[in-house]
Amino acid sequence: MAETGAGHYVYCVMPGDAQPSLDDVAGMDDREPVEVLRHAGLAAVATRVSLAEFGAEPLERNLNDLDWLARAARAHQAVLDRAFASGPIVPLRLCTIYADEAHVREMLERERDVLLDTLARLRDVSEWGVKLMVDARGRADREPEPASPSSGREYFERRRRERQEREAAQGLTLRAAEEVHERLRRQATAATLLRPQTRELHGREGEMIFNGAYLVERSGVERFRAVAEELRAGQRRHGLALEVTGPWPPYNFVGPPER
Repeated sequence: MAETGAGHYVYCVMPGDAQPSLDDVAGMDDREPVEVLRHAGLAAVATRVSLAEFGAEPLERNLNDLDWLARAARAHQAVLDRAFASGPIVPLRLCTIYADEAHVREMLERERDVLLDTLARLRDVSEWGVKLMVDARGRADREPEPASPSSGREYFERRRRERQEREAAQGLTLRAAEEVHERLRRQATAATLLRPQTRELHGREGEMIFNGAYLVERSGVERFRAVAEELRAGQRRHGLALEVTGPWPPYNFVGPPER
C-alpha cells in the first residue's frame, strides 16, 4: 500500500538565533520551501517531503537508485552549504525524516544539551578533507616487463626482486601517509582517519592510500593550506598526489570531542 501524507526532512541543526539565508535554495522538494523550525534554543533546517517518495518503503528503493541518490545528495549538500555560511551547524545524515513537525521539536528538546555543546565546540571551525593518491601516470612510466626467464634460478631471482620492490613501495606510501597526517594534525583542533575510497567511489585511475579529515579553526585555515601545499610538492616527487577539499560542514566531528 502506497504511503500518503508528508514528513519533515531535516538537514541540520543550528543555534536558536541563527538566521540562514534559505529563500532561494532548492531543497529535497523544490515545490516546498526550506524552513527553520525553532524550539528549545535550537533551530532545525527542514523541508516538507512526500511520504510517497520519502516513506520507509519508497525510500529504501530510492536509496538503491544511483541517479536518485546523486540528486538527493546534491540537494542535501546545497542546503547544508547555505546554512553553514551563516554559522555553526550539526549536519544530519542524508534522508533523515521525521513524521511531522512535532517529532522534530521533540528531537530538539530530547537532544538539546548534546546539540548545544556540539554547536559551541564547532563555532568558527570547518572541516577539510585530505586524500593521498598513487599517481597513475607515475606508474605508467615504469620499465616494461623483461623477457621470460631462461632458467628456474633467474625466475626465482626476479620474483625475489619484485617482492623487495613491493615491500619498499609499501613502506614509502606508509611513511608518506604518516607524515601527511602528523603534520596536518598539528594544524587542526581535531583529526580523524577515514577508510580510503575504492576506485568506483573516487572515480580516478590511481589508488587512494590515505583519507583524512581535519577540523580547522577559521584563523588557521591559511596555515593549514600552506602546509598541505608544501606536502603536495614533496609527495609529488614520490609519484603521489595529495588532494585537499574544503571548507566543509563538520560531518566527521559531530560526535564527542576527540581526546
